[in-house]
Amino acid sequence: MSDAEGELNFERRRYPRFNVKLPVEFTIVSENRRCRAIVDNISLAGVLILTDEKLEQGTPVIVHLPGGPTGLFDIEASIVRTSVVGEFGVAFGAMSEDEIEWVTSFVENRSAL
Repeated sequence: MSDAEGELNFERRRYPRFNVKLPVEFTIVSENRRCRAIVDNISLAGVLILTDEKLEQGTPVIVHLPGGPTGLFDIEASIVRTSVVGEFGVAFGAMSEDEIEWVTSFVENRSAL
């Protein structure tokens, strides 16, 4: 889409992201190793995490988000973007209805703040 000045304006992301500061853990699947991180932002599609771990693009992980009947939602995901400063884009894989509902609720509650 173009605006009046002829510049292209479009949203690349399918879902809006919301800035949060949320301590979480994630598991590197291939190593069965649990690591700590901070969620910097979240959407229905994934999260941006900050961690000192060295992660490669394509690495399968399980993100352990707080909530749910057991106290955690374990969401399968993969690293889709890496950075030298410890920022990693993580895309969620297939989520259960409960996980989708929790993330939706969490994002909506954050947007109301």
